[in-house]
Amino acid sequence: MIALITGASSGIGRDIARYLSKLGYDIIITARNEEKLVNLKQELDQNNTCKTDIILADLSKTEECKRLYRQVKEQYGGIDLLINNAGFGVFGEFTQTSLNKELEMIDTNIKAMHILMKLFLKDMTKKNSGKILNVASIAGFMPGPLMGAYYASKSYIIKISQAIKEELKKSKSKVTISILCPRSSKH
Repeated sequence: MIALITGASSGIGRDIARYLSKLGYDIIITARNEEKLVNLKQELDQNNTCKTDIILADLSKTEECKRLYRQVKEQYGGIDLLINNAGFGVFGEFTQTSLNKELEMIDTNIKAMHILMKLFLKDMTKKNSGKILNVASIAGFMPGPLMGAYYASKSYIIKISQAIKEELKKSKSKVTISILCPRSSKH
């Protein structure tokens, strides 16, 4: 079994990589921070018998998302599990925050998740097996003053995941989509 984990350099992505490696999954970890990925790979290689590979990618860029997909297809033939976890937030009053930073966040939180889910889901539905976990947040269920764009991006993840899950159910597909909606530890 092979799992691809985006945003694996820290937090939830890192912890999911640790967990899946203990279950015996071969792991492909991706993020922008090479040093953190190398450290995680060393940790996983020491503590488990699974294989861990690193693919550096800046998922705020559409072409990087497509390159990641192509590289995984070419090197591994496909995956069994996609953990769509890459993302970050921008804090501040909407009129004061950086538009460029917010657009980068939207590209990472929404566009990258969408691209990777669509590309890998097509492969999974062809073989009628596979699992996708899209990491959203409890924030996706409410408005978020001072983090409006972030909350909205998490709402997108929830709603599209629910919609695609229904499509798969109607077609009697064995592919599953789940949503993880953690509560922020800062609250």
